[in-house]
Amino acid sequence: MRRFIQRLSSSMAIIGSISLLSGCATLSKQECLIGDWQAIGYNDGVAGYQSDRLASHAKACAKASVAPDYQAWERGRQLGLKQYCITDNAYNLGRRGRKLNNVCPVAIVSTLQQANQRGLEYYNLENQLDSDKRLLEEYQEEFDKLEGGAMLGFANEKEARARLLLLADERRQAKRRIDNTQRQLDSLNQMNRY
Repeated sequence: MRRFIQRLSSSMAIIGSISLLSGCATLSKQECLIGDWQAIGYNDGVAGYQSDRLASHAKACAKASVAPDYQAWERGRQLGLKQYCITDNAYNLGRRGRKLNNVCPVAIVSTLQQANQRGLEYYNLENQLDSDKRLLEEYQEEFDKLEGGAMLGFANEKEARARLLLLADERRQAKRRIDNTQRQLDSLNQMNRY
């Protein structure tokens, strides 16, 4: 088993670099000719691909007159799925804004989906936090300019002052949202230590 993992690791590095160069096809001609179908299957499993992924590989390799080894590929994919179908991975996928693919055993799907959902919540909160921080910066910049006497396209000083007062309120609201979102993120971090 240890020799397989070592061989798989070196094959994954080769396949990974070739994949980057292969464009739209799932496999390059070189990958097809190397034919380490267990390593290819492992990579597909780790990525959470369905079993129909092999059909795409077969199409890509037909150009090189190479047929996939289904059994080796599926063996590798099943090993890869053991890495994909863990709570930590489900949560981390969510934190990157990705949903869990439907490839995991039914017995653990509910747990994995809950972890993925918490990751997605974190992702959405993080995006909201970034958006509110940018908005606060814009408010602050406009506030500073108005406070410094710039008219910023307002017709008169009265309109500029009215906007200045409104901006003070909008800044406070944005700061409250930022603080609230940060508390929610901190809470999710505490709850989701996998």
